[in-house]
Amino acid sequence: MGSQRSLLQVLEDICNVDVDAVDPKVSTALPFKAHNQTSNQVICCDTMLKPEYRDMFLEKVKKYGSEGWEETVQFCADNLKNIRERVLVQVSPRHVYDTEAVLNQCHAYDTAFREAGVSRDRYAIKISVTGPSMVAAKKLNAEGIRILGTSVFSLAQAIAASQADCLFISPYFNEVAAYSDDSLMHKGDDPALTHPMAPRLIHILETYAKLYRETGKKQPVIVIASNANIGEVIATAELGCQHITILAHHLKELAETPLDATALAKYPILREPPAKKKSPYYDVQNTPARLSKHSTTDPMAGPEWDGTFASTEVDWLANNGAVLAKAMESDAAVVKKMKDVLGAFLGADAKAKKAIEEELAK
Repeated sequence: MGSQRSLLQVLEDICNVDVDAVDPKVSTALPFKAHNQTSNQVICCDTMLKPEYRDMFLEKVKKYGSEGWEETVQFCADNLKNIRERVLVQVSPRHVYDTEAVLNQCHAYDTAFREAGVSRDRYAIKISVTGPSMVAAKKLNAEGIRILGTSVFSLAQAIAASQADCLFISPYFNEVAAYSDDSLMHKGDDPALTHPMAPRLIHILETYAKLYRETGKKQPVIVIASNANIGEVIATAELGCQHITILAHHLKELAETPLDATALAKYPILREPPAKKKSPYYDVQNTPARLSKHSTTDPMAGPEWDGTFASTEVDWLANNGAVLAKAMESDAAVVKKMKDVLGAFLGADAKAKKAIEEELAK
């Protein structure tokens, strides 16, 4: 019976599979409907400039002019019928250190979604987590424009996103450069146990569970992103992530890999898969016993780490997010990874902007 099912199907039995692509051809190729459809500047730029979408590109350039990114709303609107829950677009990396700029772009997205006939309960907006951006996120969530805090690499960022009332967060398992530079990838055969980001994921999950138990307030749902291979996808399911957003080529590989003896030997969690995670997720959040050492370790913190974790008692949004900004600046791993991910998004942003301006010039 196992050989008749794919790794993708059994993964959906454990957690919620999201699709990290705006091209509808990706979601329609799945054997089931994905829960959410995420995206970022790199994914959106590559899709909007495909020859088969040129007519839509020209139409939206004419409508929205140099702003351009509102075009991605149409891709999301077209894809909504293939998605169970929400479609997501992302705020430009040019804006994430400016509260007003974040608010302005999110309100523009909100208008574009409304014009496309998409209600607020069917979309969300991704914002890279910085101090100023989470101040904006708190205002937006209060307005009913739901936010996913992305580019999360630390517990302080995750707590700030909770304080901003974010619906989701996306911790990045890897920096983006890992996809193009094999030397940067984690090489272990058991990434749930040995990946340096694994403990920080456990810290976030355990802290959210503690906050939920103490306050009864819903905490952001984890939508883990930036897995370098399918082994890491399965590892993040074992770590306890409730949603996993998966790139198109990894979705294809998972769908084409049977749940056979080879897969069961390589991925022991699939022999006795844990029960499907259901809301309220943090009511029953428990760290697997074999991963318990992650609760008290942090290999990304460096040898100077004193064992202290970011506190839920701190107001990370105070002074327009200056408290969070200071914590992020003092964490060398966060500084490096934020530079990497925002650099990739900025590159795609510039590429799309150039293409849009070339059409406007004509």
